Amino acid sequence: MPKELLGTTIGKLRNKLHRLMKQRYAAEANIKLTVEEFILLTMIRAKTDQILQNIAIATGKNKSVVMRMIDSLEKKGLVKRTVNPEDRRENLLSTTDMGEQVVAEYHKIEKKLSYELLKGIPDEMVEVFFEVVEEISRRTNSL
Repeated sequence: MPKELLGTTIGKLRNKLHRLMKQRYAAEANIKLTVEEFILLTMIRAKTDQILQNIAIATGKNKSVVMRMIDSLEKKGLVKRTVNPEDRRENLLSTTDMGEQVVAEYHKIEKKLSYELLKGIPDEMVEVFFEVVEEISRRTNSL
């Protein structure tokens, strides 16, 4: 049995990775985004024509917080809103060409960081790590 609880261990790792990613994005990216803005941009890119309500539910943040982040991304030219033809009260969100470029740049930064963190760890261990993370993720979805 591990020395610490699973949630505590993963929480500590998440906080360290979040801090590192924040530092790298700030130092290396041309357009500055918070980690949360990058995650939101990635979500919008993954499923184009998203609506605010769905994003708020998926992120666990309230609609006003998500709206402010979307406003910020829109001001930076990374996302665009279009009126939902099925419900004119809703705006559909999608990434712009610049948004696509920023996602690619941030993925490159994250890939470089991942390489640095995993360098020297045998491939078999890394593979098992990701398998365990995936299994834990699956189990949390079923609880």
